[in-house]
Amino acid sequence: MEAQFRIEESMDRLRRNLEKARQNPQAVLDGHFSGTSPSGAVTVWVDSLGRVERVRVAPGMFADGDEKLIADEFMAANTKARRAAENLDFDGAEEALQARATSVDEVDDYYDEPRSFLESGY
Repeated sequence: MEAQFRIEESMDRLRRNLEKARQNPQAVLDGHFSGTSPSGAVTVWVDSLGRVERVRVAPGMFADGDEKLIADEFMAANTKARRAAENLDFDGAEEALQARATSVDEVDDYYDEPRSFLESGY
């Protein structure tokens, strides 16, 4: 009985995702989905297949010896992002793209690195 329920649940999810894909096939191809850990310290972006594209760890959130905490935070954020990708959560995908663009700008501002080799002075 449990197996039959899981099969029906999977089929329902597949039908919903197929309908979403038919409505916006380009979004499936270009989809970016994010998940943030419960503490907000780690954000993970994945593509529509659930492959990790980018990870952001908030500056100053962890100290030496927090390796297990960092790993737990990463896994939680990654699970949320993959779940969004599996469910083709396009509403969250737009937010993920915006957040990703914002965080890339923040990182660029934070490190203030030269934009090219010629600007570096080497």
